[in-house]
Amino acid sequence: MEETNKIANYFDDSACEFCDRYKNSGLSRSSKLLLDLIGEQHIHGMSVLDLGCGAGSFSVEALKQGVSSAVGLDLSPRMVKAATDLAAILGFQERAKFQLGDVATTELPRSDIVVMDKVICCYSDAELLLKNAARASGSTVGFVVPRSDGILEWPFRAGVWLANLFQRGNSVRFYLHPLNVVDKTLRDSGFVRKKKRGSRLWLVFVYKRVDGLELAK
Repeated sequence: MEETNKIANYFDDSACEFCDRYKNSGLSRSSKLLLDLIGEQHIHGMSVLDLGCGAGSFSVEALKQGVSSAVGLDLSPRMVKAATDLAAILGFQERAKFQLGDVATTELPRSDIVVMDKVICCYSDAELLLKNAARASGSTVGFVVPRSDGILEWPFRAGVWLANLFQRGNSVRFYLHPLNVVDKTLRDSGFVRKKKRGSRLWLVFVYKRVDGLELAK
């Protein structure tokens, strides 16, 4: 509860900034890459579940790409309001719904595509979050995490450690979860990795659900 309260408070303070950034510049490079990778499959008419939806930018861009509906959950009341207002401004109020919820523990609505755009790094228990997301996905799980592989792994870990050190108290902490743990959790939940791309600071992954025969192989 303490962790989720800190996350909510942190992003409450940033809601206007996130919304203005999207209105002025569109999706960030890594978010656009996630949408592009998911969009390489046939997504027209599919449903999207946006976990840690923030100001709703990913959801509304997915709606522009032809998904049938988008549901977003976030811990921050101000982010939920910003996302709801954004959807209404763009005419998606009938196809987009945003609500408060802890995406790691809330019973999630079943959706074709589940996305976590820079969300996993906010949770100390990545496995709990990933398992909950996997249960909700009928087809695809896509997510963005800090670029913590190769020669950048240890500089990133040092940077995050220092950032967390100076943000003690009521500030949110950030986590660099081992990518092999993330991969194993999703594989154990019936998914296999299909795509991996990188931007300067972030890694983007897309996993697809497989049937029992494929999983056994």
